[in-house]
Amino acid sequence: MRNAFLALILLLCATIANAQDANGCKDHPMITRYPDAVLTWCEVMNHVDYAIARGPVAGYKTIDAWTNVKGKRTRLYYTISGTVSLRDLFLNYQGALKRAGVNMLAEGQQDKSTSPEIGSRTMIGVHFARNDFPPSVGINLLKGSATSAGSFYLAATMSDKGTPVHVVVVGSQYTSEVKVMLVDIIEEVGIATDKIKVNAEWMKQQIEQHGKVALNDILFDTDKATVQASSRPIIAEIGKLLNMMSELKVFIVGHTDMTGSLEHNLDLSKRRAAEVARILVTEHAVAVTRLDAHGVGPLAPVSSNRTDAGKQLNRRVELVAR
Repeated sequence: MRNAFLALILLLCATIANAQDANGCKDHPMITRYPDAVLTWCEVMNHVDYAIARGPVAGYKTIDAWTNVKGKRTRLYYTISGTVSLRDLFLNYQGALKRAGVNMLAEGQQDKSTSPEIGSRTMIGVHFARNDFPPSVGINLLKGSATSAGSFYLAATMSDKGTPVHVVVVGSQYTSEVKVMLVDIIEEVGIATDKIKVNAEWMKQQIEQHGKVALNDILFDTDKATVQASSRPIIAEIGKLLNMMSELKVFIVGHTDMTGSLEHNLDLSKRRAAEVARILVTEHAVAVTRLDAHGVGPLAPVSSNRTDAGKQLNRRVELVAR
């Protein structure tokens, strides 16, 4: 099958220079931005559970129709200033997706924020309750003045060279002059393919941009500090990162979800961080003086612990530059 987003790329044309984009952020190769949009935040994570809302709000904070997928998730947050209307954005993306031959899962644009229908802020809020974004990165999809409350929601699925790919495009009117849009792309890539993306160069970009890198790919046996064999290549990439950045010293910080007692999780996260440090020293010739292992258990979540997807994001190892 031809790239299902080719029509979208052709419709939206070449983008402006990315001078104002957030450091290290770039468009996904499958989908481009609307002209004059600025990419102000991005995130790439592997092995993420994602729930795609496919219907209206049917009860209190409840949607009955969902499609659950898992894979590599790319999140791109755009700010668009100027005279283009929210309706124009919705119709452009909707039309381009349909012309590209994707399977539309849900689509709607609403002016009334309290409407239960697809595309309202109420509906979008339920969708993102299951697909949290970090509260500290300035995403304003669910904010804005009462007179600028329009919003839209598009969800589609397709196959790219045999790989299932899902895209969710959500936009809202933040102020009379500013529109904001979050694009989530979930690629159901296999584990081996997925891990190629989590390499030393990618980690370097994250360190330079954020001062840290979060790794959900380092997996441990349940309730133990034993690194699973499939995660050894990721630790090898950390070794390459430290060789690449010879002056870099890091805190290795273990994180857990909130299952179990605080004391148990603090100890478990510390032992897991210490095991990653041990492997780096003994198997990848990293000087022990460059590593400082700590565990914070469930005390620094990046997502809700009420869902399996949120818990998975909270179970991670972070490298923090020091």
